Amino acid sequence: MQVPPHTIYLDQYKVAAGEGAFVELKLRLLADKLPALQLYAHTQRLEDIEAEVGTYFGSALSDDEKNTLALCRQLRNKILHCNFSVAREKLAELGAKPRAGGVRKVDLAELSPAGMLFKTRDAIAGKPDTSVAVAASPTTDAGNVFGWLLEVGEAGDLLAAIEAFRGAAAIVDRLAVVSVGGA
Repeated sequence: MQVPPHTIYLDQYKVAAGEGAFVELKLRLLADKLPALQLYAHTQRLEDIEAEVGTYFGSALSDDEKNTLALCRQLRNKILHCNFSVAREKLAELGAKPRAGGVRKVDLAELSPAGMLFKTRDAIAGKPDTSVAVAASPTTDAGNVFGWLLEVGEAGDLLAAIEAFRGAAAIVDRLAVVSVGGA
């Protein structure tokens, strides 16, 4: 049985979403571990935990690290809600070099089956006005989620998100070690 080519991007999405959620879990575990922060462990807003962790650890947490944690939270939210165009913006803020995936969208609405075939062939041939770059419109435009999944997958954005989340988790891990000796 042949596997659809987009399956790799579904798997990358699953890993990215999991890594993003893992950062949240680590922050909540850190807060729950420290008596001064325990009341924040179950707060609804993760940014409240980030703020309290930043205050508690003071100079042990640089401004860049605080920014990384905040941007990774925002990135996680955009990935979980499949708002891939804004997720790409958050990756750029984290220092990832934006790259186009080159995915194009062909509007086949209201065409006959034969018309769909001709327009698809013309788009593949690169004829003007037969397709538009997916990246030219936000994910939230109707019919864009699948195209944007392909776009961020092809561009390597999901892999970049995984690495960003792992970097954020490493920051939290370091804080957990610092807390053993006292901040």
